[in-house]
Amino acid sequence: MKIVKFGLMQRLCWPHRPHRPAIALRTGALMALALCATGLKAAAITVQAEGYAYMNGIVVEPTQDTGGGKDVTGTDPGDWLSYAAVNLPCAGTYAFKARVASKNGGGTFNFEKAGGGTTYAQVKVPRTGGKQAWKTIVQDVTLGAGDQAFGVAVTQGGWSLNWFRLVPKCSSAETAQTAAKNMHQGFNLGNMFDVTQNPPNFQAAKAKIDAYYAQGFRNVRIPITWTEVTNGSMLVNNALVGDVNRSHPRLGEIKQTVDYALSLSGMYVVINAHHESALKDNNRASVLERLWADIADIFKDRGQHLIFEILNEPHLSNGSAMPPANLRNMTALAYAKIRAVSPQRIVVIGGNQWFGAGEMAQTWPDLNGVGNGNDAYLMAEFHHYNPWSFNGDNQGDYADNWTDADVYNPMDTMLGWANSTGRGMPVYIGEWGTGWGSRYQVMQCNNIRLWYQKLDHQYASVKGMPTAVWDDGGWFKIFDHGSNSFANNLYQCISGSCAWDGGERFNSACY
Repeated sequence: MKIVKFGLMQRLCWPHRPHRPAIALRTGALMALALCATGLKAAAITVQAEGYAYMNGIVVEPTQDTGGGKDVTGTDPGDWLSYAAVNLPCAGTYAFKARVASKNGGGTFNFEKAGGGTTYAQVKVPRTGGKQAWKTIVQDVTLGAGDQAFGVAVTQGGWSLNWFRLVPKCSSAETAQTAAKNMHQGFNLGNMFDVTQNPPNFQAAKAKIDAYYAQGFRNVRIPITWTEVTNGSMLVNNALVGDVNRSHPRLGEIKQTVDYALSLSGMYVVINAHHESALKDNNRASVLERLWADIADIFKDRGQHLIFEILNEPHLSNGSAMPPANLRNMTALAYAKIRAVSPQRIVVIGGNQWFGAGEMAQTWPDLNGVGNGNDAYLMAEFHHYNPWSFNGDNQGDYADNWTDADVYNPMDTMLGWANSTGRGMPVYIGEWGTGWGSRYQVMQCNNIRLWYQKLDHQYASVKGMPTAVWDDGGWFKIFDHGSNSFANNLYQCISGSCAWDGGERFNSACY
């Protein structure tokens, strides 16, 4: 026999032989046999008729059907077959296919839950022209997910059965809701592939990813600027077209970074279009459309833990908001291109200026153009810097007497939209933090630490919102690219507990 790998488990596969022995298969093994027959790409679950666990009144015989093996025959009313459980990947509609033969036709059987009690389909066996003249019949059934044991109960005999097969029409892909529950806390590779500040290469990214991953962070947001010049060049061939230069060396570094992060167990990766200033200023919807058509194609083979954020903070160069209708139009065009390639890729949308929580209601009064409320793979995003200011070095000191309401009010605003217009859409806090480095060389302010402690651990995680702290290695520094180590203990504060300098909230380092 040969061994094939299925996920993290190994299953045994029999090579084709004319007379496969009838055996009672354990849970999951029938799935493996189907995979053996079709080379790991098949989603169908095939059950050989002679592989029953129990039966009553059935005769097993060699079959003349394609593939050889055996079939069951001698069917009379009251006869039945019961099979070991198989694992179904999703709940919903399956095509039930049965390979049958009947000389005279008119036979019937129930496809049911093993042991009876639940009938999934009443199946009519047609006349095929002979006991060994085989035909595949098909009808839809509705089944649950997980381990299921099935039976065949003969209601009118005179037919033979070689195998039956379940082909899922439902989706086993992870929805945005499930992803949001698993993404937990995360971080940004800020100012690396979006502007010129940190090294735009895999090695620098890997060091940061490894450090955060070791601390339990399970999502990384990678801001990417495509249509503007960074590090001397654009990632697109033409900023008026949006066609990605697929041979660009920096794209190679990005792909290597994405693939490495995805290789880490449980890690999610969010990539976006970040500083696309001229695109936003000039309402270049066709450019964003082409850009995402290319990105979707470039990354089409990546797993579903790769998430697409269509357009970051769509403010204009003067800081004003993009007109909502313009943003909705270009987002819909990009969304359609992504869905044409990846129907189940999780896509992220946001507001029309700074991704503030209050922007969603005015930007998205409905979900027309992005699934019309029927897309389970859609996620909303907002950014949370309240109450801090980082518009230039005008924060002053960091002894702001903020309250918990400053932390949770933006979250509740976003949830209000998500649970009404958003139809329960999950919410991602894709950026948050404070630019302490605009004033201090070293981060020792307990008031800042307290805010980091509360935002994720006390509020966002409780409200079911995954987060990605903004870490750019500069004003918002947590990880230091120079030493490839954490520059302060804010990463511990995010998890809920970190050491303070003294016991006072407003210690001297906050002034």
